[in-house]
Amino acid sequence: MFKPATLIVVLILFISGYWFYSFYNSMVTPQGDGTVRVKNLPWQITVVDEHTLHVFDLDVGKTTLGEAVKILKSEYNLAWFENQDDSISLEAYFIRVSMSGLRAKVLLALDSDGLDIDYLKKNSGKPEIQTSRTIKYPLDDLAQELDNRVIHSLTYIPKANVDAELLKNRFGQAEETIKLDENTEFWLYPQKGLVIQISKKGKEVLQYVPLAGFERLRKSVQDTVEHEKKQQAD
Repeated sequence: MFKPATLIVVLILFISGYWFYSFYNSMVTPQGDGTVRVKNLPWQITVVDEHTLHVFDLDVGKTTLGEAVKILKSEYNLAWFENQDDSISLEAYFIRVSMSGLRAKVLLALDSDGLDIDYLKKNSGKPEIQTSRTIKYPLDDLAQELDNRVIHSLTYIPKANVDAELLKNRFGQAEETIKLDENTEFWLYPQKGLVIQISKKGKEVLQYVPLAGFERLRKSVQDTVEHEKKQQAD
């Protein structure tokens, strides 16, 4: 027999899950009857031009890190990555973002052109090996110095698991699907500048880029899938 306290916890979890599903599923989008009840939802995407994508009140391809901090209103960590191909990347990781009642983590990939690697290493924290191909260097001490860096892509990770069918209803049928394994696949929307990672065992991940950068994102997905399949085969 369940204890009273256990029943209360189960009931709370059930109500919370039902509320989230109902809230997420009932929101009106601009593609509906023209009425927008809630702003800054994941499927409210505006293609401004080939180099700018508007989502979550940010213009990906134009908005700077400093401007994003004011909009996302969350603590964040800044880091740069040294890749196996000798390229570098710069990222800002926002830990707790809440927009329109939905909580998520947000990762911004920033313009890294012209950065001095020696200067970055001198001002970085202790390096961390992320994978066999990447080394991460914390860079929080240079946050203000780099707040003029432009956002190249935005990754949105909802805190709650989102049903795949619900995502399909909101975003439509993907133009292309790339399957990693039985549990994970990627939905590609070139006309929206969007890739959704669907996972049966993990979190859904949504990545947004301007249309001009979509082919690069597609290649990144293909490379990731190829790398993971090779790892699984070894």
